[in-house]
Amino acid sequence: MVDVRGLVKRYDKVEALRGVDLAVRAGERFALLGPNGAGKTTLFSILATLRAPSEGTARVLGHDVVTGRDAVRRAMGIVFQEPAIEQRLSGRDNLLLMGLFYGLKTAAARQRATEILTQLGLADAADRPARTLSGGQRRKLELARALVSDPRILFLDEATLGLDVDSRRGFWAQVSLLAAAGRTVFFTTHYMEEAEVADRIALIDAGRIVALDTPRALKARLGGGVIRLQTDDDAQAREWLGAHGLAPEPGGQELMLVHADPAAVLPEVLRAMPIKVHRVSVNEPSLEDVFLKLTGRGLGGDAPVPAGPRAGGPNRGGAS
Repeated sequence: MVDVRGLVKRYDKVEALRGVDLAVRAGERFALLGPNGAGKTTLFSILATLRAPSEGTARVLGHDVVTGRDAVRRAMGIVFQEPAIEQRLSGRDNLLLMGLFYGLKTAAARQRATEILTQLGLADAADRPARTLSGGQRRKLELARALVSDPRILFLDEATLGLDVDSRRGFWAQVSLLAAAGRTVFFTTHYMEEAEVADRIALIDAGRIVALDTPRALKARLGGGVIRLQTDDDAQAREWLGAHGLAPEPGGQELMLVHADPAAVLPEVLRAMPIKVHRVSVNEPSLEDVFLKLTGRGLGGDAPVPAGPRAGGPNRGGAS
């Protein structure tokens, strides 16, 4: 469905994409996960035919995104970060207008609009001006708009940005139903919980794909579990841990250790480390942990920052 090879995009002296390769299979939910500025929107825009690459090739449904732009646009649906619906029109009229743009006759466009509004649970709000809908309803209407042409592939760019948790869950429940019906879904996000619904995830940082696999396989790369510590003096604790063969991962706002057997090593760390520990947790690896391990920074985009001492100074202590 999507085939990208050696893709490079430059903006003057800035290289936003640096040789990206990836392939998206028919019928899969494929997530592009990374912090702001990683190149997600640039890659998305090229696949959606909104920008041209500087080097390399990108094909969607077998069509080159540059030379076959019109064919790609006819076969795709798209939801942008920013609202694209006409706020003064009703939801129904927004979809009717989109149907007419795609060449449907008025009667067929009306029927298609009704079908989609019903499918997405928007029938009761269909005749209200879009500006009066809730945030979640407006995003569903954006999705409905993308479905008018009955696309084979959906492109979603940070489609739930700004929504509350419940609205995001409702939106992705609808997307999952569309994927289950056979549509391919390519989406960008920096929300870990959204990426978890994908069949495969590409982690992108500084214009490069740093890892690509299923969510389970990506997290399995770390193995074992993740220990997080907050201490009186994280800089001194980092030094002590490193001297004892337990070097924490760089970056983050707390000390993070990846270990094959956290339950075995943690009691000894808490007993022997000469710095008071205020908080400790042990968890299975997350996608955030994987990204931090691979890039040295979190999905929030924060570069490694050395932790300074907290008030009170170092002293021996336990965990809470």
